[in-house]
Amino acid sequence: MQYWTNKHWGALFGALVVLFIGLVGVGLTALAVLAGLLGYFIGKFLDGELSLQEIQYRAQGRTRYPEQGQGPPRPPRVD
Repeated sequence: MQYWTNKHWGALFGALVVLFIGLVGVGLTALAVLAGLLGYFIGKFLDGELSLQEIQYRAQGRTRYPEQGQGPPRPPRVD
């Protein structure tokens, strides 16, 4: 096997989680996984790969950004 795919990494991660559950329990394992996810997203944000404004726009159902001069599609005006 030359390269690891996401399936391989996922299988390894799952096996490690099961191993840690057996060693330290569910609560500490869940805390470790949550801390790892938090660290991952903080790292993405600090590297500039994660935009909080983009997440806000997606959560509000907007598809375009106002700073680009494009807003959400508007219905035609009826005078």
